[in-house]
Amino acid sequence: MKKQAIKYLAILLIFTVFIAGCGQTKDQEVKANKDTVYKQGQIVNVSGLKINMENAKLLDGDGKENAVVQFNMKVTNGTADVRSFTSLSLVVKNEDGKELDIYPAENVGADIKAGDSISGPGFYKVKGKGPFKVTYTDPDTKKSATWEVKIDK
Repeated sequence: MKKQAIKYLAILLIFTVFIAGCGQTKDQEVKANKDTVYKQGQIVNVSGLKINMENAKLLDGDGKENAVVQFNMKVTNGTADVRSFTSLSLVVKNEDGKELDIYPAENVGADIKAGDSISGPGFYKVKGKGPFKVTYTDPDTKKSATWEVKIDK
């Protein structure tokens, strides 16, 4: 009887470990699907570029007219080739679907070697209010991903 109980406990333990390993961790990436709106902090693979829209913050401006929102992101090249990325290619829309203009600042952009990452901001002039929809479209494959990003308080 003890041997049978130990056997069932072992099977239960193995099953529990297996199920726990199947859950998605925070750093796990998902493949881009144009019909899905991803959450801030989700890593999305768009044609080999693993993009994480980490956060956004409102920068001080001269009142609401000149306010700027800064989107911070990390991009990792998961391909064997050098890939380019620039935050200037993002399309950012406010809650009402109106597109925000790029703010001239040091926006992130670089050629990324295979396996390397870049991190940095993209700056946009605030128009309306969030949450904001941030869309990246790969210029070669036309695959895209959209994140919903809220401004950190």
